[in-house]
Amino acid sequence: MNSFPVSEQDKDEFLNYLDQNGILDKLTDVLIMLYSEPEPPIDPIEYVRGNIYVDNPDMEEIVDLKTQIQNAAVELAELRKTRDELRAQLEQHQHESQPDEEHEEELAKGSENGDYVDAIGN
Repeated sequence: MNSFPVSEQDKDEFLNYLDQNGILDKLTDVLIMLYSEPEPPIDPIEYVRGNIYVDNPDMEEIVDLKTQIQNAAVELAELRKTRDELRAQLEQHQHESQPDEEHEEELAKGSENGDYVDAIGN
């Protein structure tokens, strides 16, 4: 596991560094939390990650952003539904207006032949 030899002095300095910066206490707390779980988590590494920095100053912003993303996803789904409904209405309207266009084309052909047909169909 070690790729190079580490002296006892280096180990002691590193442990002192971890202790002075509260890392050992935090790791100990998280490991105690893990041990205290009624059922061990499926992914203990993720458990440690999620609990190692519970006091993250950005956590409130992260939660807020997640909420915004969820709200945007709901709004997007609603907008897509509205778009699909409007497209269906447009297609239906275009389909319904096609016979009128065909009728107008027939009227135009009739007037080209010299036959007069008014808008009422007389």
